[in-house]
Amino acid sequence: MDNINEGFNFYDNYSEFYGIKPHENAVKIANYEFFWDCTDELAPFGSDEGYLSFVELIDWIEENPDKPILECIRWILSSWSLKLSDYNESILYEENIIEDTLDYRFDRIVLTLDIVLIATGFGQLILQGKMDENIKNIVHLAILRQMNSYVLDAFLEDNEEWKYERYKYLQILLDILEKA
Repeated sequence: MDNINEGFNFYDNYSEFYGIKPHENAVKIANYEFFWDCTDELAPFGSDEGYLSFVELIDWIEENPDKPILECIRWILSSWSLKLSDYNESILYEENIIEDTLDYRFDRIVLTLDIVLIATGFGQLILQGKMDENIKNIVHLAILRQMNSYVLDAFLEDNEEWKYERYKYLQILLDILEKA
């Protein structure tokens, strides 16, 4: 993998992330420039959906300080008329991915929902320095689905450079997820 992180130090470039001082553990394990880039559409928080998910998570945690993040994930899935049990390994089956990339469901479910779930999981890392074990599998599934070649093609069409960048970012997110 390229030296995507060579010479990057979070505190040299930022002191806050969307107005929040990130937890030091998040800075330590997610010390990749793309991760914190609010303008890179391929990064977890660079899209409108990623940004809004982070802001919503901040509000959700303030309003629900004693509830586990899994409850937030349930709330997110219910917004898509899904239950937690619906978001399972079957979303990675090629026939389901192909079907979902062929119609309106791609933008709404495959792309937006996964971005929201990824940003929520990594948002918890930024805010609390960890990601709850019971949501790691959900974030893992979202990342894996985004790595699928059909999803990359539907999202980024013929732009091979962006597909490569996106795939590379997603690989790093898997590494961060493992440490979170």
